[in-house]
Amino acid sequence: MKEVELSASLADAGLTLLGMIDPATPLIPPTLATFASSCPEEGGVSFVTVSSAEPRLPEVANFEWHRLSREGGLFGEDNADFLVAVNCADANSPKIWQWAKVRLSDDWDIVGAGAASGVLGNGACHPAFVMLSLDGNVIVRGDEGETSLDFTLVRDPHRNQTLRRRGEWMASRPRTDEFTRAALERWLGSQK
Repeated sequence: MKEVELSASLADAGLTLLGMIDPATPLIPPTLATFASSCPEEGGVSFVTVSSAEPRLPEVANFEWHRLSREGGLFGEDNADFLVAVNCADANSPKIWQWAKVRLSDDWDIVGAGAASGVLGNGACHPAFVMLSLDGNVIVRGDEGETSLDFTLVRDPHRNQTLRRRGEWMASRPRTDEFTRAALERWLGSQK
């Protein structure tokens, strides 16, 4: 996706694109961070679920995403900058996930317009995103369950054994593309 299109899609969610993160930066790769929702609830892992039958679904889900993200450390009161995983491949190419630095504006809608834009989901109230704090220490994953919208927060992903084991497994698979393998190895190697 071209940066102009990406910027416009993120703006629909109330996110200002501040730039792309250098892929050589040893952050957890977006493809691995998506597994945050597979982490068992233990130290550093929090879950929030909003029923899909909630009459005010976009409003309640946005509120819960914001509360979890702010209280969990994705961003702070004075600095609403964080990273979001975006597909940087052309429309007809395999997906290439990278981190984009964004700023949350005063007028935002992650679950509604953001998910509808295709960058943060598969339609309004169908979120599918992964976000990361600037320091790489907090992941927030939003996805849709069978009867709910689910938000998962993982603190200190480098210490989370579920993510580390999954990353090691992904790095050893022959089917993992070289871009992802290199990112996994950088992250795993930098977090020993």
